Amino acid sequence: MLLTADIGNTNIVLALLDEKDRVVSQCRVPSGEPLPPEAYDDAIRRVLEGQAAPEGAVIGSVVPRLTEETARAIRSVTGLEALVVGPTTPAGLDIAIEQPETLGVDLLAAAAAAEYPLPVVVFDFGTATTVTVVDADRRYRGGVILAGVKLSLHALFSGTAQLPDIALEAPGKVICSVTEDSLQAGAIYGAAAMADGLLDRMEEELGAPCTAVATGGLSGVITPYCRRDIRRDDSLLLRGLALIWRKNRGNR
Repeated sequence: MLLTADIGNTNIVLALLDEKDRVVSQCRVPSGEPLPPEAYDDAIRRVLEGQAAPEGAVIGSVVPRLTEETARAIRSVTGLEALVVGPTTPAGLDIAIEQPETLGVDLLAAAAAAEYPLPVVVFDFGTATTVTVVDADRRYRGGVILAGVKLSLHALFSGTAQLPDIALEAPGKVICSVTEDSLQAGAIYGAAAMADGLLDRMEEELGAPCTAVATGGLSGVITPYCRRDIRRDDSLLLRGLALIWRKNRGNR
């Protein structure tokens, strides 16, 4: 068993993975504001309840203030010293970008978990939408970062006086005559068209067709409306962290 912690801008996803990297149990903790230390300890106990003790732990974090807090909680509850993944942690990839030290850990984990036929493009629909590209030679080539769907809507609402807050549900058509439907169409069909369009352009640059995979909290909302075949894989980042942990366990 391996305890994994994927610390994003909205949630910390704590999960226990078995020897085949299948998620056995999982818990989410909000990451937008500080919580008392016992909240993190309790979340880890919930993940471990009724399960075999983990042999290791790994953390991937894009929120520095929560990295040590999560490591402390893991240490307190399990006695394990978690591997904290950084941009230069070996991940079984050739990092073929100009400034590898700036690589986001979430992007590294996504790329490391791309067990799909290469080249592969990974869409992570979270607080930000990130697109990660691994070429046919298993080189991390870079990608795209843009505002996530909810973040874009929040910016739109905060900058206008008369737009209503909306649920993320796709209307039955793209050309809408009602404001709320128009906002929903822009958010969902717009994100789907963005994914389709970026995939087309990335394939042109690579000169080869790509496998496309989507993960992140909003992947299930967006991918049904993509015209390209984009597979949904909710545990991709967790498996990436597990892969990185295995590659580095002998170096610790």
